[in-house]
Amino acid sequence: MNKVFILTILVFSVFLSGCSILSVEDLQKEEEILLPSEPQFEIKDCQVEDGDTFATILEDYGIGYADMLEILDSSSSTYDFTSIRLGQPLRFAYDDLGQLKYFEYEKDKEEIVHVSLENGEYKSEKIDIEYEIKTNKLSGTIEESLWLAGLDAGLTEELILEFADIFAWTVDFSVEVRKGDSFKVLFEERYRDGEYVGINKVLAGSFTNAGEEFKAYLFENDEGKLVYYNEAGEAMIKQFLKAPLKYKYISSGFTYARFHPVTQNTGPHRAIDYAASAGTPIMAVGNGTVTFAGWKTGYGNYIDIHHNDVYETQYAHLSAYAKGIRYGSKVVQGQVIGYVGSTGWSTGPHLHYQIRKHGTLVNPAQVDLPPGDPVREEKKAEFEMVMRGLDQRLN
Repeated sequence: MNKVFILTILVFSVFLSGCSILSVEDLQKEEEILLPSEPQFEIKDCQVEDGDTFATILEDYGIGYADMLEILDSSSSTYDFTSIRLGQPLRFAYDDLGQLKYFEYEKDKEEIVHVSLENGEYKSEKIDIEYEIKTNKLSGTIEESLWLAGLDAGLTEELILEFADIFAWTVDFSVEVRKGDSFKVLFEERYRDGEYVGINKVLAGSFTNAGEEFKAYLFENDEGKLVYYNEAGEAMIKQFLKAPLKYKYISSGFTYARFHPVTQNTGPHRAIDYAASAGTPIMAVGNGTVTFAGWKTGYGNYIDIHHNDVYETQYAHLSAYAKGIRYGSKVVQGQVIGYVGSTGWSTGPHLHYQIRKHGTLVNPAQVDLPPGDPVREEKKAEFEMVMRGLDQRLN
C-alpha cells in the first residue's frame, strides 16, 4: 500500500513538473503569438512643389475639403498649414481600407508636424526629428579662395558658409585672404536613417591669415546661449562686420592712388569696391541711423549710416534701397539696406564701401574695432576647460 502511494506521488510529481516546464514554454509561445503587431500602413511620400497649396496637396491624396477645414482648425495652435514651404516633404499613411490614418509635414530640419485621425477627430503634435550626430574635422590651405580650398578639402557648401559666418567680424574673405592661408574646422554632422543630411553645428575653427591665427570656440554663456568666442574669451561678434556683402570677391583693394575707370584720372580711392551681381543684398555693417539715402553725384544711389560719435559708413552705386530705408531710419547689424547696382560713375555692378572715422576716410580693412563682449568672470574657468578640450580635438 505504501509502495503504491509513493509511486503514485512520484508519477504525479513528474507529471506536475513536466506540466510546469511545458506551461512556461507554451506561455512564452502564446505571448509571442498574441503580442499585437505594428499596424501596416501604405505610405505615400511627396514634396511641396511650385504652385502647390495645402488644399491641392490634400486633394491629390484623397482628403476632401471638409476634412481639410477640420485639420486646419484642429492644428491651428500647432502649425499653420497654409504656410507650407516649397521643397518640404510630406508623408501620408493609409490603412488596408485606404483610409487616412495620419500624415506628417517636415516643417524644418528640427521638427515634424504629425496629424493623426483618432476616433473621428484630427489631432496634431510637433515631434523632434532624431539624428545620429558624428564629429568630423577638416583642414585645408588656400591657393585662390576660401570657397575653392574648402571644396577641395571636402567641406560642403553649407559648412564653408557657416565657417565664413563665424569669422565675419574678424576676416573679410573677399579681400584679406592670401595664398598660403589655412583653416581648420571641427564640426558635428547629422545623419538620419544612416544618411548624411547636413551640418549640426561647428564646434571650433581656426583661420590663419598672413601668418596670424584666429580661433573660434562654441561655448554656452551665462544666459544659456551658444556663442562663439576667441581664445581670449571675447565674443566673435563685434561692433562692425568686416564686409557689407557675403562671400564675394572685390574688384579693387584699398590704395591712395587708384586709376578711376570712368574719369580716367588717378586719384585716392580710400574704400573697397566689391564685385557682385546686380541685386545682391547689401548689409549694414553695424547698428546706426541713416543720415542720407538718395542720389549723390558720382556715387549714384547712396546711403550714409551714422553709427556713433566716431564712425560712419557709406554705400554707393546701389540699384535700389531696401524697403523702409530713408533719412532717419534705424538699422541693425546685418540688416539689408539696399542692393548692388551700377548707378553714378560706374562701369559695372559693384558696391563702393567706405568708412569714416571722425569724418576722415580710413581703410575699411584696417579699422581696429573694440573686442566683443567677454565671457563672464564666473564662467571663465569653465570656458578655458572647454577651449582646451576643443583645441585638442581641432589640432
